[in-house]
Amino acid sequence: EAARLLAGDVLASYNAMRIYFRKVGQIIEHVDPHLCNNVGLVARLVDWEETWEVGARYVKSRALLDAVCDIAEEIKAIQKITPELTTMIEDCDVELFMVLPRLVVLCFLDKPLRERTELVRSLLPHRFGASVIAPSGHSSFMLDPDLKGVHEFFKEIMVKLTTTLATTPATGSSWAARHTAWESIVRQAVIGDEDISGKSTERTKAIAELLHQVERWSLELQRHCPEDWNQCSAVLVHCLTGGAQKEISSKFQV
Repeated sequence: EAARLLAGDVLASYNAMRIYFRKVGQIIEHVDPHLCNNVGLVARLVDWEETWEVGARYVKSRALLDAVCDIAEEIKAIQKITPELTTMIEDCDVELFMVLPRLVVLCFLDKPLRERTELVRSLLPHRFGASVIAPSGHSSFMLDPDLKGVHEFFKEIMVKLTTTLATTPATGSSWAARHTAWESIVRQAVIGDEDISGKSTERTKAIAELLHQVERWSLELQRHCPEDWNQCSAVLVHCLTGGAQKEISSKFQV
């Protein structure tokens, strides 16, 4: 769905340019020789440039497109367990842009050898080394010591939470316990620290400690190259909202 949406934007901007040239050819005498003074032309060129920049980065690269689709689907799953996130996305709340990078980091830490790795690597290329072949036969990238460290810490916290939850009758199997642990972490990443600051259970302390480390990486994701992150967050939000394809204004302007 995300792939079709992004590819559709590229095609829509191209078709809008074709329609514009077809119409303007019939009233060429109204075209200002100084092309920047033609409002309709400028609007379509800007739209074309923006959508093709996104297409060149996120659609042309199969690995990056798969990463965007994978993370978008994971965030949609998180919406089902955290209604607050759905509200943020629908309202395009400013808080969403604090939560979104946290979720991208957590999604990566949860499955660093899968498709989603490519999105984080594109934003933090200095944190990844050469490609290596994993025991499974799939290629992956070496992580720098800091990033590897936070991944190891994430795994440690997940094991601790899973072990604790597996002993409760309501959770049952280890798979269910891990799923519950993941839900607890992402829910807290969305609603913030204030709800657990007054609690002192080992479980909430572990989640708070993990999220404290995640926040550092969330900030680096945003600050390493703000332009790239702004484009990435816009693409993710567009995929999450299922934004309607851009329509050509019914009122033609030269």
